[in-house]
Amino acid sequence: MSDIIPADKFIEEECWLRQPGETNAAYTAFCLYRNYGGDRSIRKVMKDRDLPESRSGIWHAWSKRYAWVIRSEKYDSHLDKVRLSENEKALREREAKHLELSKKMLDLVEKRLEKLDPEEISQGTILDWMKSCTQIETNILKNEEHDQPGTLKQLEISFFEEFKGV
Repeated sequence: MSDIIPADKFIEEECWLRQPGETNAAYTAFCLYRNYGGDRSIRKVMKDRDLPESRSGIWHAWSKRYAWVIRSEKYDSHLDKVRLSENEKALREREAKHLELSKKMLDLVEKRLEKLDPEEISQGTILDWMKSCTQIETNILKNEEHDQPGTLKQLEISFFEEFKGV
């Protein structure tokens, strides 16, 4: 058994998978080590699995020969990329849903406004609506200047008594 897997035999892409020449026992041990997480060590894995300390020598030899540390770090990076991609996808889906919901709400408001008789709306209500609209627009524009793309925001809209039941 040579010390380290030869560079020409090491599969770099998806190196966290079984390597050429890696035995079932060595690969199974590596999987336990790899899946332990960021604070992994051979000692911790063996202790948590109630494995005899007498096996630690072979595990250290396999670790060196099959580059467990590097492979595990690359696996951690791979998982981070997968998580980020899934999070970004979920964010885009939520943003699309929020935009769709906002459009429906604005359509309802527009229909309600069309039915209102301008003579029935008090000057105070009109001023309140203008202040609210200006405040919402200002907040949106201010946030767009300072936010990074893809940042999810929550907007709070309070409806007036005239819109109850819509």
